[in-house]
Amino acid sequence: MKILYSWLSDFLENPPPAQDLAAKLSRVGLKVEEVAKTGASFTGVCVGRIEKIDKHPNADKLALVDVNDGASVMRVVCGAKNIAVGQHIPFAKVGAMLAEGELKKAKIRGVDSEGMICSAAELGLAGYDNSGILVLPPESPLGADAMTLFPRADWALEVEMLPNQGYCLSHYALARELCLFYGLKLKEAAVDASEARGESVPVEIAAPDLCPRYGAIVLKGVKGAKTPEWMAARLRAMGSNPKGNLLIDGSNYVMYELGQPTHCFDVAKLAGPKIIVRRALPGETLKTLDNQDLKLDPGMLVIADAERPVALAGVMGGAGTAVSDGTDAILIESARFNPPTVRQSAKATGIKSESSYRFERGTDPELPIKAARRLAGLILQAAPGARVEQITDNCPVKYQSPVIDVDPARVNAILGTGIVDGEIYACLKAFQPALKDAKPWKFSVPSYRQDIEMLNDVAEEVARYVGYDVIPSVSRMPMLPTTATPQWTASAELKTGLAALGFSEAYNYDFVSAKELKACGLDPAAALEVKNPLSSDFQYMRPTLLAGLLKTLRYNLNRGRESVLLFECGTAYARKDAGKAEEVICAGLMYGEFPEGGSWTGGGSKAGFYHLKGVMARLFAGRGGFRFEKPKKAPAYFQPGLCLEMRLGAGCAGYAGKLSRAAATASDLKDDEVYYFEIPLTCLAQAGKVEFWQKIAKVKPVSAFPQNWRDLSIVLEERHEWGELERAFSGVQDLASARLVDVYKGKNIPAGQRSLTIRFTFSSMTGTLNDAEVGLRMTSVLDKLAKNFGAKLRA
Repeated sequence: MKILYSWLSDFLENPPPAQDLAAKLSRVGLKVEEVAKTGASFTGVCVGRIEKIDKHPNADKLALVDVNDGASVMRVVCGAKNIAVGQHIPFAKVGAMLAEGELKKAKIRGVDSEGMICSAAELGLAGYDNSGILVLPPESPLGADAMTLFPRADWALEVEMLPNQGYCLSHYALARELCLFYGLKLKEAAVDASEARGESVPVEIAAPDLCPRYGAIVLKGVKGAKTPEWMAARLRAMGSNPKGNLLIDGSNYVMYELGQPTHCFDVAKLAGPKIIVRRALPGETLKTLDNQDLKLDPGMLVIADAERPVALAGVMGGAGTAVSDGTDAILIESARFNPPTVRQSAKATGIKSESSYRFERGTDPELPIKAARRLAGLILQAAPGARVEQITDNCPVKYQSPVIDVDPARVNAILGTGIVDGEIYACLKAFQPALKDAKPWKFSVPSYRQDIEMLNDVAEEVARYVGYDVIPSVSRMPMLPTTATPQWTASAELKTGLAALGFSEAYNYDFVSAKELKACGLDPAAALEVKNPLSSDFQYMRPTLLAGLLKTLRYNLNRGRESVLLFECGTAYARKDAGKAEEVICAGLMYGEFPEGGSWTGGGSKAGFYHLKGVMARLFAGRGGFRFEKPKKAPAYFQPGLCLEMRLGAGCAGYAGKLSRAAATASDLKDDEVYYFEIPLTCLAQAGKVEFWQKIAKVKPVSAFPQNWRDLSIVLEERHEWGELERAFSGVQDLASARLVDVYKGKNIPAGQRSLTIRFTFSSMTGTLNDAEVGLRMTSVLDKLAKNFGAKLRA
């Protein structure tokens, strides 16, 4: 939020220097992001008048302009397109100090320029159109110092406001904070004290649970009320564009000043005239001030007249009752609305306004009438013929200030401090001057501090008051023994292993869009949908980590990376019966050169299917029962025929393979050479060993006798997978290993069949095997292959 030093000073006696404000606000928990000087700070600029415009002899886009400064006529070179004879303009003479420094005499395309016609930006002025020169009002006195036409130099502070700091969303509120914590004296805003007994516009609250208070002031004779220049200048400095109509600009001014949003209705356009605060009815619509046609959901809180909704409560007014230059009678609305209701309306309609921003965070329940009177007073000053016809304060639900028992010992226990009782009492008394010094202190929470609900909140205010630096940076909490869960252990082992293999860890949101799900070949209807997503990009809970990793891959490739190895450990979400299921998954992908940077001996290659398979084998090394199998049903984002299911004992340990071409194309990747894996941690956790001694590899004796190996070439049908054959070899006596060394299809091999060459290695713990013994074992192997798979010895 932007804060003007001059405006803040209106509410402080003896305000501190602007340069000290940032430190003072930061000390009480308000982060000042920027302090900048604003307003007119130039010198040597006067009001000039354009007398004559000629074409530049050497440049088509430049002009020679004769400028009269009241004493003489000087010629300048100008490139602006909006110049015209007779205009009053800010004219900077040679030697003038502008926003970017001193103006010096210059020769532009061969012609001397004796000065410069300035734009708002060159004068350092904010809130003006900078597409051309700044045109001054025609009544500006010729030759006068241009500094007198603009606001004086000021300081603007950009203060970050957290969601729980709604009590600071105005100049008055920040001044109040400074007074509380630094002992300054607060000055109140001037409010109108008029009285009126009539009720020309009745106010009815049909939903007191959503609108506990509604203030209304009716003014007549306001036609032609113009925004004074001092107010317009402050609004411009705040980043708001003044409309020139005080009925509009005054509402914004009071909101920035006091923090209470207000709204003006044209009474002549109200049916009845009458105001009803109620819930929207089925089928009702509203055209807003920004010309949006809204379909109102039943339950939304609206301000209605006798016939129709005229405003969406706390969010935006309706176009049908908007004020204009011809408006003569207005109703000033200043109310308190239920924060969740305003937030739901703003989210449902997609409208974010300064008003909803404040109502969502909660406004002071005692402020509505004060803010309405403040706005009424500003209008009465600008329109002398205006008069107050009605003042209504409809308050069906009276605000009750909560009272908290404050024990200083308990405050110190919460903060871990030894603050003396007197300092704690002084803090509470700053909030509540009438507080009695009888323990426990009965602290009545101020109406503007809706965030203080319990003793812990009071303790936080005490810490702000005495300074956070008094809290020692030590913990008195005893250290408790911890144990690692099997799932955490599995995650840590995978992360360590992948990092050692050159992978980088990524962190992505748990939310994805419908487009990203479709790119992965998944149906958005099968995913868990978020009820109130921040945007369409975060509409669904991710059923896989692939979408986020592809986004990270694309981000890296777009910034010049040629090789990307990524992994992420996170939660995937799925529908289960009437609810949801969550599973922690470790997923990753490989793209480009592998290993990254190639080998120092040269001959590097791109990541491929067998690289990924090797990575998986390394991750699962030492885990008994790990194997690759052909998947019965692989996820849709894998390319058929290039995906393996990983098994660990009887459970599925995930999938690894090449990303489908469709998924790569839909993700805007140049090629589909992306290799992806995902490992559910549940399987690893269940198979993992908890105790340290269980993780130590057991020593296995090695035979002292030579090994013998034989190659066997067989022919069998193509439908049989190598994994099936491997399992058939179990039980063969003295078999140390069986490795596939060749696959052949072609000449002399029948159609639908293939030739496999397998190398068998035998080793005995009792002696050296002779040829006859090895032959018997090979005969046993061939018999098993023939019986189970119809294999024949290749001729």
